[in-house]
Amino acid sequence: MFLFHIRNYFELAAFIISVLCYPGLRGTPLRTFPLFLFFIVVVELAGNYISAVLRHGNAWLYNISTTLEFVFYAYIFRLQLKDPAFKKAASRFMIFYPMLVLLNLLFIQGFLRFHSYTMVVGSILIIIFCCFYFYELLQNPREGDLLRDPMFWISTGVLFFYLGDLSYNLLFNLLQEYAAHTGGKLFQSINNNLILMLYSCFIIAFLCRRNPGKSLSP
Repeated sequence: MFLFHIRNYFELAAFIISVLCYPGLRGTPLRTFPLFLFFIVVVELAGNYISAVLRHGNAWLYNISTTLEFVFYAYIFRLQLKDPAFKKAASRFMIFYPMLVLLNLLFIQGFLRFHSYTMVVGSILIIIFCCFYFYELLQNPREGDLLRDPMFWISTGVLFFYLGDLSYNLLFNLLQEYAAHTGGKLFQSINNNLILMLYSCFIIAFLCRRNPGKSLSP
């Protein structure tokens, strides 16, 4: 049976709103979000279908999609960050992280298992990029209402999502070995709630950007 989970509604809602608000996103670091969110919706629905209907493992699909997610977020931060060292770090991550994932899939965890090792590495580095953003924000306060800054909401959502995800992935292999059933349920519970929070932040960010005149200026 094909299942459409509540998280899929949030992902689809974020995609639709990003398309509707695209005129306000054009010319900003968020301009590629509609394409990215379309990719996420397709991947999630395909993952549901493979798992629930075909009864096959879908870890390989998420190995690909999560790697591209990390690269995308690094790209967004590279556009947003001002410090040349921070921008260079994001650029290098975009190049070397996919190579690290490939090495892991080829020689360590394999394509059919979830790449928890490199997922931890990616989560830590994306959390660091979020911290770079908030550091620059503190160093150079912006005029206006911070809650109307789209990048503030994007960074907040990404930061809390990967902080929560990291806590699980650090224990992923242990849970898979000694408590696979319980570990799977725990992952679904944590991941579903984190996804709802993440895409809620995205939706707020797009709606903030709908009226560019109310966005913060550097």
